[in-house]
Amino acid sequence: MSLELKPVQVRLPEEAYHMLDLIATAQDKDLGEVARELLYEVLMGKGHAIKVAAERLSRAVTKGSGR
Repeated sequence: MSLELKPVQVRLPEEAYHMLDLIATAQDKDLGEVARELLYEVLMGKGHAIKVAAERLSRAVTKGSGR
């Protein structure tokens, strides 16, 4: 079963593009594949952190409203 992938275009500063190219070359992978993997890791990590913070805030507000 393959995942449905949504297309995204990004423009990178030259230095970031060169780092992406370096990583792709070192891993012997396609530039787009490496970019997708890195973007996925960052998005999932930051998204998770936001969800956790929102849940904590929600619990704090709920606990504090009964006083």
